[in-house]
Amino acid sequence: MESELTTTKSALVTAAHVKQFKPCVVAPPPLQSPAQPLAAPEGERDPEGASENGEVPWELEKNGQRRSAKDCGKEDKAREKTAEGAPPDGGWGWVVLLGSFVVMVLISSMGPCFSLVYSRLLLSFGSSSTTVAWIFNSFSLVWNVMGPVVGPLAAECGHRKVAVTGAFLCSLALILSAFSSSAWILLLSFSLIGGVGAGLVVGASVLILPLYFSRRRGFANGLFMAGTSVGLFIAPHLITYLQDLYTFKGATLILGAIVLNGCAAGATYHPASWHMQHERKSSSNVTEDAQRTPLSKTTNKNKLVGLPKLPNGKHQIEKDASYRRFFVTRVVLSTVRDLGILKSSRALIIALTSTLVMNGYLNFIMMVPFMVTTARHTPHDAAWCVSASGISNLLTRVIVSALADCSWFHLRGCYMTGILLIALSSFAFSFISSLTWMTVTMAVWGCGVGAFMGLYNLIMIRYMGMKKLPSMYGASSLLNGLGFITIGPLIGYIRDLSGSYQVSLWVLVVTEALCVLLWFLMPAAASRDNRKALGREQGGLQ
Repeated sequence: MESELTTTKSALVTAAHVKQFKPCVVAPPPLQSPAQPLAAPEGERDPEGASENGEVPWELEKNGQRRSAKDCGKEDKAREKTAEGAPPDGGWGWVVLLGSFVVMVLISSMGPCFSLVYSRLLLSFGSSSTTVAWIFNSFSLVWNVMGPVVGPLAAECGHRKVAVTGAFLCSLALILSAFSSSAWILLLSFSLIGGVGAGLVVGASVLILPLYFSRRRGFANGLFMAGTSVGLFIAPHLITYLQDLYTFKGATLILGAIVLNGCAAGATYHPASWHMQHERKSSSNVTEDAQRTPLSKTTNKNKLVGLPKLPNGKHQIEKDASYRRFFVTRVVLSTVRDLGILKSSRALIIALTSTLVMNGYLNFIMMVPFMVTTARHTPHDAAWCVSASGISNLLTRVIVSALADCSWFHLRGCYMTGILLIALSSFAFSFISSLTWMTVTMAVWGCGVGAFMGLYNLIMIRYMGMKKLPSMYGASSLLNGLGFITIGPLIGYIRDLSGSYQVSLWVLVVTEALCVLLWFLMPAAASRDNRKALGREQGGLQ
């Protein structure tokens, strides 16, 4: 037994101390540790370090050499777990995973299944391809423009409120669109209201899931992203069945009611701090029951610590009013600050790739039903083509996301292969008229989309860090939205001008091929960012 008690031990004097006549002395405060080398600015990191905090995981040794990025990343993880607690990697995290999976099944198919839901209505209106492209891409624009706002909104209101609000707006959009009498009313109801709702609920789902998983993050991400594939497999057949049975209006009202279940799924998004795993200390006066209490992790003198304070008179009421008054200002400033991440070369490559590839494959899936019917096949045949891509998409997402947890897995190589498969299968589809080969090509295309989307979130975390995920997701979403409002209508205009879907597909293939070339430049971009970070640190030390 030690001869002295420190502040980290129990405050009681034991019998052993009394027998030895040694007083209970408070240990002196620890000496200040020597100044550590400055860390690189936040948001700059070695892409192979996989650090959790978004910083460049390197420090200068005495001999001027840099330490291993992997070793520094492990130290960052250890410090984060000690200070904030470790993600549960299970427990309530599985409930959150189930809720986010349901959200992706219900919401993510709204865009790809747009033409199946509204093609008959738009054809009855005599809408041109340009008008159809404007409606679809406006929905995608609003969805993605909400990306930069989701992070600040979740920080202010919580992921649960953001997700429930978004799911409700998606349901409302489908219900209102059932009563559309023109294409422009559909633009207001589906594109505007539905885009806002989808951006909120999907963005909240993307951001909260990594907070619950660390060691099993790849596996959890695979199951989460599999929701999109399940939705793509179920939704086309459900939509055609409902429309044959209840016509457009009845089928759309039923779909709106089904999507409303996303509110229940979003309600599972507890704050991650409620379920963090904290290390237990034998001398701590925190009880086990108190550690399991969501709203308070510690107790002190029978008072709960961490509970929100009740309003205390007029001063507190005025303070709360001032807090609400500047809510929008804080969200806007936080959003603008997050967009500064695009100064990083790596962030720019990630954002540009997501913009071009997502615009490419979503515009392609929108054209598939029109191309299948143009080849003298039925809408049911088009639904089977979309479903084939959904099955292969599902399997690929789960497999590549699970493999991402393995140390030998080459994340960047698989990501680039997925983009290449999307481009090649889209190019091949433009020359095929046989339904069998169309289905096979769509299955290959689904594998490419599965590899790309299954690793999309993991790529952002790997190259930018966990703490920079909201900023990276928001910046990528903003560029995606700008791409939808420019590339999408341009594709529709090319289709009307050329009178052929082939030319439109070839343009999309070229943009996707450019993304593969961009990712060959990623190592050079990472080296450039690290050199800039090193130069800033050396300048600060002088």
